[in-house]
Parts: sequence; C-alpha cells; structure tokens
Amino acid sequence: MGFTKMTLSMGLISLFVFIGPSESNAQSNQALDLSTKRLRDRIQASGFITSKPLPFWGSIVGTKDASVNLSEGEVVYLKLEPGRNVQPGDQFFIARVGKAVTHPATKKKLGHLVLMPGELTILEGKDQLVAAKIHRSFFPIHHGDLIIPPQPLLPESLPIRTHKKIEGIVLSSPEEAENITQKEIIFIDRGSQDGIIVGDLFSIYQMGHYYGEIPKKEKGKLPLAKVGEAVVVSAQEETSAALVTVSTQAIYIGDRVISGRE
Repeated sequence: MGFTKMTLSMGLISLFVFIGPSESNAQSNQALDLSTKRLRDRIQASGFITSKPLPFWGSIVGTKDASVNLSEGEVVYLKLEPGRNVQPGDQFFIARVGKAVTHPATKKKLGHLVLMPGELTILEGKDQLVAAKIHRSFFPIHHGDLIIPPQPLLPESLPIRTHKKIEGIVLSSPEEAENITQKEIIFIDRGSQDGIIVGDLFSIYQMGHYYGEIPKKEKGKLPLAKVGEAVVVSAQEETSAALVTVSTQAIYIGDRVISGRE
C-alpha cells in the first residue's frame, strides 16, 4: 500500500521519549509499576498510531521453511531498502502497519495503527538480502512485516505526572476490543503537540444512560461518571497510548479522558 512506501521521519525517532515529570506537576511517591516483563511486552506489542511515514529498513520476504505464522526461534529472510546496511548481531523491532484510525467524533482520519509483533537479530548476508532470527514474538509474525530500529524500552517503574487540564477522547485499542478493562491499552487523541509526555495520568469518564431523547445542545451539559484511570506509556505528535490502571466498569471507544485525577 502507499503508506508503506516511506522515507525516514524524525517523528518516530522520538516514539518513546522518557521525560521526567517537573517538580510542580509530579505527584510525590507515585509511580506506575511495570516490573512485570509480560506487561512491558504487551505494551510494546500494542504499538502506536502515526500519521507520519514509518522509517523502516526492510521487510520479511522469505522463511527457512513454508511457515505462514512465524514465531520465536524461526529464521527469516529480509529484503533491505536501498541504502540500508546491517551487520550480524544487529537487532530490529518487527512492525506491521494495520488499520486506518478515524476519530470517533470528528470522523477525521488520524493515521494508521502500527503493531509490534516481535524482534529479530541479523544472522548473516550481504547486499540487500539477509538472514535473521526471530528472538522474541508477542503474536504471529507474517511475510511482509517491516523492520524498524529498536526503540528505547519502558523502565520497570514509571513516575506518574498530573498535568494541566487536557481533555480528549478514547480513539481505539490495539485488540479492537469493544469492552476495555484494566491492564489494557487505549489510544487517545492527544499527544506531544498538546504537551503530553510518558507518565501523564488521565481520568476516564462516560455519560450516563438516559431514557428518552436528549437534545443535542443539552448533551454537553450532562454530568459524566468516572469509570477509570490510565497512564500514558508512549506519546506521538497527535496521539498517545495509555495503559488502563483502574476500571470500575467497561471502557468504550468515544469515552472522554481528562488529565489528572479528579
């Protein structure tokens, strides 16, 4: 597809920018526990939403056998993009460009979901065709998946920051779940251009259920019920990924998010 014919973009280089919270905004003695490797792997695999070109180095074009769903330990063959050179031992993330993401309220196209199904290590090869071994897989890897440079990994403990009031909307989840709960990832329509950084805390709200039709002009005045909290784990320019840390009931696409804890 046209989206995968891409050139290097500085937008993704700063995919995970770990900026410490300022003293004025940080809540003392509060941190998100990410010490469980399984949880960090799930966050990494969930990927991100981007409207910018993806700086990929090559793609998976072959396998040692006829496998379709590839996993950890398997050998694959990569076709590198012109001008890219690798050495044995070099490591890359595996990326897959997924569905287009549309804002649930404005219907504006925000970009594409990029999933991260695994990691691989270069084994050998010259010129544009090289062999690599998948050393980590979070879900099945396919022919055509892209490789991108490794990104900084999440720490085992992430300081939580309460930011000035920023409002947004839940856009989607990587699993396309209808009922989102605790320990799952959500994407929101606010990013680094809005001042969002990794570690920002958001409260999640829903409108109550009302019998009868509510006039459109009155809907903005209706009270909202808090149903959860989430902490940003990666921030792009226009969107962010956040881990749901608290959910008192199911969270849905279109729910409102407000920075801080109210």
